[in-house]
Amino acid sequence: MIETKKRMSAGKITGFVFLGLFVLFIFCAGSFFTGLALGQFTKGLAGGGMVSSMDSIYLIRLEGTISGTSSAGLLGGASITPEQIIGQLQEAERNPSVKAILLRVNSGGGSAAASQEIFEEMKKVKKPVVVSVGDVCASGAYYIACAADKIVANRSSSIGSIGVILQVANLEELYNKLGIKYTTIKQGKYKDAGSSDRPLTAEEEKLLQDQTYKVYEQFINDVAASRKLEVEKVKEIATGWVYLGTEALDLGLIDSIGTYIDAQKIAAELGGIKGEPNIIGQQQFNIFDMLLNYSLSRTVKNILGNLNAGGYPVFE
Repeated sequence: MIETKKRMSAGKITGFVFLGLFVLFIFCAGSFFTGLALGQFTKGLAGGGMVSSMDSIYLIRLEGTISGTSSAGLLGGASITPEQIIGQLQEAERNPSVKAILLRVNSGGGSAAASQEIFEEMKKVKKPVVVSVGDVCASGAYYIACAADKIVANRSSSIGSIGVILQVANLEELYNKLGIKYTTIKQGKYKDAGSSDRPLTAEEEKLLQDQTYKVYEQFINDVAASRKLEVEKVKEIATGWVYLGTEALDLGLIDSIGTYIDAQKIAAELGGIKGEPNIIGQQQFNIFDMLLNYSLSRTVKNILGNLNAGGYPVFE
């Protein structure tokens, strides 16, 4: 009798566990599809689905790490991709009610190629573009911001970090301790350059130094041209250092000190909007993204990034 009761209790516990897991699955799935639906709905409002007759400012949020590919899921936080930003720029250009674009930036940078791609498309935009900096607009994010007509930041915002970094992990000693051995079969002298099972040769390190320097020069030249600064002056401040908003203003890296509302007013003025502007645009993240722990996902992403065999230049 006692054994029967124990079995029934264990069965109930197991049942409750499975029920709890099922409810959690339904909740996550519902949140995911709701997020997708809201994303499509918002896109319709901001794009060609419903066009407002009011003069509007199109708000684009550039928040997070700039990447060539989107990474969403339990082990990857949402990232900024060229497709996301360029798609919104095109929507804003097509919408006749949009008179100006406001880019709200809070990013420390990311992929060099992805940052350059967004920068190039930003330069093609005919409508006024104003950047409003939150906490940080550094490296690749600042590269993008340079293409705007005006950059507005707070006094304590972090601005600049003009530079390029490429890191290659050497895990040879760790592999030896774990008894892991690599057998590399390659065609092409440099095909395994940056492999984590050995250090870089002097020749490989020189080649990577040359490549990063070329990207660095592109960064400097684009900043100088966009901000109307002398190349030599930009070189002096292109140390990878991050400047406060007040310092960035003195250096010519931004146009004015102000809040998001101040930037909004400047965008309205440049767009010829009278009175209170109507703000439209897409949401960068859906509900499912907000359920994820960003700190954990970013940590995992960094670990996986350090294990990247070849590596690639980043503005970060």
